Amino acid sequence: MESILYKIENLTHGYGSFSLTIPQLEIHRNCVSGFSGPNGSGKSTLLRLLAFLEKPQSGSVTFYGTRPYGVKATLLQQDPYLLKRSVFDNVAYGLKVNNDRENLKKKVTEALEIVNISSSFLKRKWYELSGGEVKRVAFASRIVLKPEVLLLDEPTASIDSESSIALTNAIKWLRDIHFTTIIVSSHDMLWLGSISDSMWKLSSGKIIGEGNSNIIHGPWNEVRDNLWVSTLPQGEKIFATKPPSTDSSAILFPEEIMISLKKVRDISAVNVLPARVKLLSEDLQGGRIRLELDCSGKVFVAFITERSAERMKIIPGKKVYMIFKASSLQWI
Repeated sequence: MESILYKIENLTHGYGSFSLTIPQLEIHRNCVSGFSGPNGSGKSTLLRLLAFLEKPQSGSVTFYGTRPYGVKATLLQQDPYLLKRSVFDNVAYGLKVNNDRENLKKKVTEALEIVNISSSFLKRKWYELSGGEVKRVAFASRIVLKPEVLLLDEPTASIDSESSIALTNAIKWLRDIHFTTIIVSSHDMLWLGSISDSMWKLSSGKIIGEGNSNIIHGPWNEVRDNLWVSTLPQGEKIFATKPPSTDSSAILFPEEIMISLKKVRDISAVNVLPARVKLLSEDLQGGRIRLELDCSGKVFVAFITERSAERMKIIPGKKVYMIFKASSLQWI
């Protein structure tokens, strides 16, 4: 089956002075695709277009190459609404509407278990739930329908840590076990990077960056003019240009990392860091090899071509060097 699920071409859509403009974008199935950006960047608008709740003013959004009819996609909005009924009735509602009443209690209970809510909650009323529990119940009401695509708008915003962990685990379970395609928006790039197979960054209605993100945290200390350093858990140092503040975080996109078997010298890149290959796998997005690298106690993601992987005889455990410029780090 075709791996490209959604294709966007020459899309323009807006309200008032705001306009979402995406010349081209492809989203693959059976992956978690993340969209980051501040409030007002266009994340929620994009999700509504991907859920086919709105039609773009110009351009196209296609699903498996065609304009969709009856697509099994469901959107969980940032502030979900629950019916003024019990937990059971909220989760079972969609099944009843679809006249799917066989093993109803079993299906509802299993959906709640995925978001770490026990069967003791079945009779609990909507007003007896915390904000995090409301979001988990709403999540369960979507996944009980077994959608092909699940779209999540800021799923961890304004909820407790227990609910955030439960939703994070549910997202990974749905991708790995149920093979659900999940599209997530969040302003929390650290969290989004931890669950996403692919990420895009939105700003003012435009995509300004993409890729699996490697997050490097501060504190940053000045070495000399426009060169700052942060220390990884096991002592290796990463150099970057001047940060917005000493505790800022930065993204290093995998495409910025060059892989070498030798410690290269006399090059413009100031970062030459030893690492060991933890895992290699085929990258669904681009026909490349995706590497997970352990560098000084931190995992990084990088890409190489299949030819390069064969030439360098890349296998788990092999020592390599990650090479990238200080200017390759983008401040969050």
